[in-house]
Amino acid sequence: MQPDQSSPDQVAEALRDGVRTGRYVPGQRLVEADLTSELQLSRGPIREALKRLAAEGLIELHRHRGAYLRQLTRREVNDILTIQESLTGLAARLAAEHIHEHDHRARFKLAHAALMKSYQSRDPGGVLDARVRFYVELVAIGGNAELTRFVPIPQTNLLRAQFERHLPAAERAQRRKDYPAMAQLILTGKGAAAEAAMRKHIRNTRLAINALPDTVFAKDLAVRI
Repeated sequence: MQPDQSSPDQVAEALRDGVRTGRYVPGQRLVEADLTSELQLSRGPIREALKRLAAEGLIELHRHRGAYLRQLTRREVNDILTIQESLTGLAARLAAEHIHEHDHRARFKLAHAALMKSYQSRDPGGVLDARVRFYVELVAIGGNAELTRFVPIPQTNLLRAQFERHLPAAERAQRRKDYPAMAQLILTGKGAAAEAAMRKHIRNTRLAINALPDTVFAKDLAVRI
């Protein structure tokens, strides 16, 4: 928590961080009394933060059952990653086109190096944090302020938390190998090739998740009813 944040902001950031680090898992119930004790805040800020995170698509609020960390259906995964493929591909192209400006090259190199180092450390929380930083820098370097609002990073973190541990080790290793190749294309200013490589990376992730059994997905709403 940051001291200059309002209480609802503190709660929201703590819950987002809990998803990134695996402290909170998809499908988990978020009990207000537990959160007030853990975060040392009153119920008002807790409830406001839960509403904000529901608007982000990170949690679900049920009238009689409370708040739950969202668990994705197969359809929702496809929807999120279809959006991610297009927008992150665009972000990669824009970053490549603007890589020679200001301090963009140095910033991107640092973000990429941190991601590669996190993979070597085998710390799941560190990997998630470094991957978020990589994509945040990617979007920022591209210079399109509106794109920052549309790349679904909170939902992507939720998706990773739900499915990454279920993916075969060979698949996870292959996706890690994509990053140096994508970084090189961006650093050399090859916009079209960087976009194509990023889109392929996200598309292959979507296909790998789709190959997982139904048991790792939430049931579709129509089925749950």
